[in-house]
Amino acid sequence: MKKDKVSSLLRTFVREKLSPTADDIQFVSRIYQSFNDLLGVNNCIQIGSYPRYTAIKPLHDLDILYILGDWHSRDIEPFEDLSSLATKFRKEYKNPTKYVLEITVQTHSISFKYKDKEVEIFAVDLVPALKNGFNEFGRSMFYVPEIIKENRGKNRQEYYRLKQLNKSHIIWIKTDPLGYIEVAASLNRKNEDFRKSVKLVKAWKHKCKERNDEFKLKSFHLEQLITRDYIKNSNLDIFESVFIFFTSLKENIEKPNIPDRGDSSKFIDQYLSELTEEQKQLIIQAIDAILIAFENIDENLNVLLLIDSGFYKRKSALEGYLFDQKIPVLIDDSLYLNIDGFVEKLDGFRKYRANLKLTNGIVDNKNSIEFKIIQNTTNADVIKWKVKNDNSSPEPRGEITDDNHKNQKIETTSYIGSHYVDCFAIKKNICLARDRVNVIVKK
Repeated sequence: MKKDKVSSLLRTFVREKLSPTADDIQFVSRIYQSFNDLLGVNNCIQIGSYPRYTAIKPLHDLDILYILGDWHSRDIEPFEDLSSLATKFRKEYKNPTKYVLEITVQTHSISFKYKDKEVEIFAVDLVPALKNGFNEFGRSMFYVPEIIKENRGKNRQEYYRLKQLNKSHIIWIKTDPLGYIEVAASLNRKNEDFRKSVKLVKAWKHKCKERNDEFKLKSFHLEQLITRDYIKNSNLDIFESVFIFFTSLKENIEKPNIPDRGDSSKFIDQYLSELTEEQKQLIIQAIDAILIAFENIDENLNVLLLIDSGFYKRKSALEGYLFDQKIPVLIDDSLYLNIDGFVEKLDGFRKYRANLKLTNGIVDNKNSIEFKIIQNTTNADVIKWKVKNDNSSPEPRGEITDDNHKNQKIETTSYIGSHYVDCFAIKKNICLARDRVNVIVKK
């Protein structure tokens, strides 16, 4: 399938399945306005993926900075201020939803949970912030409690509980949420595929997490990798963006490499240093799975199945794919590439050539097969071959080799089982056509 059509299908999926609806947006806006009404519009700042327009549905939460004042001391403990503020909310807050509101004061924030009976429908974290200087956009930068870096939920609550129990002092960190919002807004104005690319990758990340809780990649980290790509080239379309993202991700998880806007001595992806080898291998298997799915897309592309492709562990150290060479598969149906396999057989005293596609690929072992290009209208720069033996074979293989202008590939039928040979026509580093011969080797 050509790139334009793939990109169109990806955009449609993001718009229809991942992007918040008008009702979602109105719901969050009402909640945010209710905080402004009580605290003052100049004292609240909405941060996170929602104001960056990179949030995906269902929307679960919102982080709001509450400005306590200007930064002047690292010994500030906001718990008393937050307790007083929570009392004010309990007395004066006008809940704009039909849900019951549960307010909890924590050492680092106030948690607001909007519940339908015992089910949490939405949550807000009101986080204290202290102004400290300005970024290059003339927007305020802040110090916030370090917990703003933690994931929402049980981990965050447990962190708060232990801090309070141990009477630990708050560690404040410098952050620049408005800078991230400004960068995202600028990219969105130039190219709406930026936020669509981010949403698609976030959906993939969530699907991986649902399958295996040991999948530890963080959404904000992935968003910033895509941000970096669009800063380099703001004309990327959604397919180009996600292909670059996934084919570069293995390298990008080797070590932290994205400086924090708030403190350039730190990295937003510092958590990578804490991943175990097993967790990194799980990420690699997820990358392989979705890129294999991209290589196999056709006219019946189901984007949901694409992003929910799971994990794939290669069966051989030799097993390769075009994406390993950063070559996308974007088939042009107007072009033709046909290959076939020819086997020389001995029938008594008679020698003849068997055409594999006409014999359903069945061949005896201890033969040799000449795989040949029999039709090629691609005007390709490069022809590549891939030979893949049955996974139960002593040598599963799967390596990809260049044709070197021979237009053929000679293979022996050494191993019993199902095998295949692929041929790829590459032009300007894009696979425009491919063909396969399946081989069933019997005794």
